[in-house]
This record gives sequence, C-alpha cells and structure tokens, in this order.
Amino acid sequence: MVVTVDEVKTHLRIQQDEEDGYIDGLIAQAQAAAEDFCRVQFSDPAPEPVRLAVLLMVSHYYENRDNPDKQVYVTMRIAFENLLYPYRDPTKMF
Repeated sequence: MVVTVDEVKTHLRIQQDEEDGYIDGLIAQAQAAAEDFCRVQFSDPAPEPVRLAVLLMVSHYYENRDNPDKQVYVTMRIAFENLLYPYRDPTKMF
C-alpha cells in the first residue's frame, strides 16, 4: 500500500484502533482511484505527491462520511488529480 493505517491515523490524529479496518478499506479505495486515474500500479515507496493524493482522499472520506456537500468533494478531487497528473501514463489512456 502507498500509505499505512498508522500514517493515516497520525495525519488525522486518531488514537483508538477501533476503525483500523475501515481506514484500511479507505486506503485501498483511494489507492485504486489513484491507480485508475494514472493507469499505473504504484508500489512502495511511491512518489511523495502520490502518497499525499492518497492520504488526501482517505482523509476526505473519513472526515466527510456524513457530509454530502458536492463542492467539498470537487475541491478535494481537483487537488487529488493535480497531485497525480504528472504520473499518468498517456499510452494507456485510450
């Protein structure tokens, strides 16, 4: 995985372990979204902007799970894509 549960918990200042499984699922989903956007598989260690993009998406879904505000999502998604754009493989786009 590009980021670990412990990194996410440190970033979000989570001290309990009860949601580790949930966070692990969010990490898998965010990494899959990053790999789908870039059309490449990321391994550890991934470039720092890729790690930040995954961390950003995980944080968004963790902190906004009850907030359906589309503008908040759109803002996160723009940042996510801007961080990942240099790592896209244009030969696999179409």
